[in-house]
Amino acid sequence: MASDNDDDDDDNKNNNNNKVTIKSASLEYRLKMAKEGLSFGGEERTEDDKDDISMLYEQIDEDLEPFRTKRISKDMTRKAWDRYAVKNFRGFGFSFVGNELYLATRRPTKEFNGHHARLIYMYFNDICEAVGLTNNEEDKGETIRVPDVEMALSTFDYNFQDEEQLPVLCFCKDLENPSESGCILHPGFGFRASKIDKNVYANREEFDKEYPWSSKDEKLIGRFSMYSRAGRHSETRARKIFVDFAENRTEDIDVKAYNKISGISLREHMKHKYILHLDGQGHSFQFEEKLGMNSVVVSEKKLFQTYFSKILVPKKHYLEFWQNDKEPEDIIDVLKWARENDDLTQKIAKNGQDFAHKYLTKKARLSYYRELFARYAKLLDYEVVKPEGAIRICCPGDYACRDDDILVEKYSKEHYVLSEYA
Repeated sequence: MASDNDDDDDDNKNNNNNKVTIKSASLEYRLKMAKEGLSFGGEERTEDDKDDISMLYEQIDEDLEPFRTKRISKDMTRKAWDRYAVKNFRGFGFSFVGNELYLATRRPTKEFNGHHARLIYMYFNDICEAVGLTNNEEDKGETIRVPDVEMALSTFDYNFQDEEQLPVLCFCKDLENPSESGCILHPGFGFRASKIDKNVYANREEFDKEYPWSSKDEKLIGRFSMYSRAGRHSETRARKIFVDFAENRTEDIDVKAYNKISGISLREHMKHKYILHLDGQGHSFQFEEKLGMNSVVVSEKKLFQTYFSKILVPKKHYLEFWQNDKEPEDIIDVLKWARENDDLTQKIAKNGQDFAHKYLTKKARLSYYRELFARYAKLLDYEVVKPEGAIRICCPGDYACRDDDILVEKYSKEHYVLSEYA
């Protein structure tokens, strides 16, 4: 089998002879090709298009479509803050105005927000970076311009039906009924919480060298906390169902409930060709983490929509099973196919890595946030001003913090969520 470097050399020769790039095709055409599991101009990318993530932006257009005719009023924004941050402990409202970031709802506390207080501070870090108030390596040499904007953000794993369709940032929604709330998808806290950039994406060359495909075990591997499933599939697709199913199939499946005894490291997963993914209450960020490894992700059929779902394709970027709500026995056929098509399975693993390194990295996520904020701001039918009683959010690197500010850097250092740790 040719090495990755040999493949790159061949593709570079082809690209030199044919300078057609993904950017030269329309967005609609590229999305069509992605959804059909095809590629435009080959799997490998030329230098010209490696940073082009515009195919992701169709999700922004879809999420904002309900607000294009009725627009977003100040009353809608205030109702969203009330629903997700005042009457609920899993969220907050923020305003970015005059190049200052403000918390528009109550100050997060462990007493009111529980462990969601920590998630809220993670999001403070993310928004600080997205609006350009933190010095990022990814932004060197660039001028960041984000318009005045204000929104609600939900930290909940799954947002239930909202008949008013109030606009709110969330990281996943029901794939079968995405319009049951006013959810506007965004990257979410999991990248920072699991330090995916630092622990996975930054180590691709090391992983490929230390865990070559030819040395990997062919058992399906997975460890999972026994979270319940939210939404319409709560009784039929919980993680425990698959763990129980795997108990009598130990010859080719090593999947257990996570505990101190059964737990294995990130690197232990990469000793296996096939890494299982099961979502939790909602979408689990383990998927983004596993996709960046050099094994193939074998995932249950997606029930939740994320900001990158539209261009993620089964049998191109990952393998999929559990096509209905019955027993997940089709995993046996999927594993059989993978073993009989080893070269193609290895290619799918590499495609998944390529996808993660193009669309899911911090640089890509910052671009997505900025595009989202810019398009959302155009739909506001009012001028954004500092809300009455708002608390200034002092972002990491700001040395003019006041005692009554939200001190993001101080909290982050104490709770290990600062960008340098993530």
